[in-house]
Amino acid sequence: MMTSPDRIAAVLSDGNRFLLMTHKDPDADGIGSMLALGKSLMDAGKEVVLFAHEPVQPPLDLLKGASEIVTKLDFERGFDAAVALDCAVKGRLGGVGNHRPLINIDHHESNDFFGDLNLIETGSSSTGELVFKVIEAGGFPVGRDVAENIFAAIQTDTGSFRYGNTTAEALRIAADLMERGANPWEISRKMMDSYSLPRLRLLEMALGTIEFHHEGRVAMMILSREMFRRAGAQQMDSERFVDYPRFVFGVELGVLIRETDENDYKFSLRSNTQLNAARLASRFGGGGHVRAAGFRSQGSVNSVKDGFLKEAGRFLDGACG
Repeated sequence: MMTSPDRIAAVLSDGNRFLLMTHKDPDADGIGSMLALGKSLMDAGKEVVLFAHEPVQPPLDLLKGASEIVTKLDFERGFDAAVALDCAVKGRLGGVGNHRPLINIDHHESNDFFGDLNLIETGSSSTGELVFKVIEAGGFPVGRDVAENIFAAIQTDTGSFRYGNTTAEALRIAADLMERGANPWEISRKMMDSYSLPRLRLLEMALGTIEFHHEGRVAMMILSREMFRRAGAQQMDSERFVDYPRFVFGVELGVLIRETDENDYKFSLRSNTQLNAARLASRFGGGGHVRAAGFRSQGSVNSVKDGFLKEAGRFLDGACG
């Protein structure tokens, strides 16, 4: 069942020690939401542990408070509650998702309500927006660092307020955050507009792989581990590359396939108008939003690509969702 921001705020008010976490391979919404809620609770006198599965990668390490995130936990000390942020599937939390009680705050359509308390609003622009509502409901402090991290979460997940998940409520909250010290230009420069030379080299190679399928309605790019090696780039450097094939006129679905290990691939999907990307991704064990989703697949690159294109064709022809 759905839990209100007031109920979650009450649990956070009553407790003293909390574990905050987000999914593996986090984005700015996950990390920004975790840092914002953590800082607000700490400013309210709470003890908070911020956990990530791996060291935070650029540019997310530029978010205020990122240096306080740990990758190992002291299991001898308990928590009054654990909070999972921006995670649709419990499995993406790893073993830390077994802490109880577990509060699940998320906005993905594919979330399966795995928490003991679940604040899931698929109409929300971002998890950051929901964190703001919880903080406001609890009367917790919102200093400049908190405001900046929530703004970064909303700004990145809405594509700088361009995507279809940009709502009037999101804009109202963004304006409130600006009044509390968030600077859109500075945050955008750090999170979205600062490209390293390896990132540009990787983008050059990625653009050279674009291919079109299903009468030009699907545009696909493929990144191999060798490309990352040649560019001197990290996995994070390919964030938002999936938008480039989507930009091509007439394309309904943009696809980025990234090789993450031998015979292991991560698919990122972005749709323009008709296709429900989350439903398509769910056919492969993934999920996400109507316009943005993803999943992982194992096998040879040709087999995973062909299997995906066959299913994508059925969706485009209206055979499914």
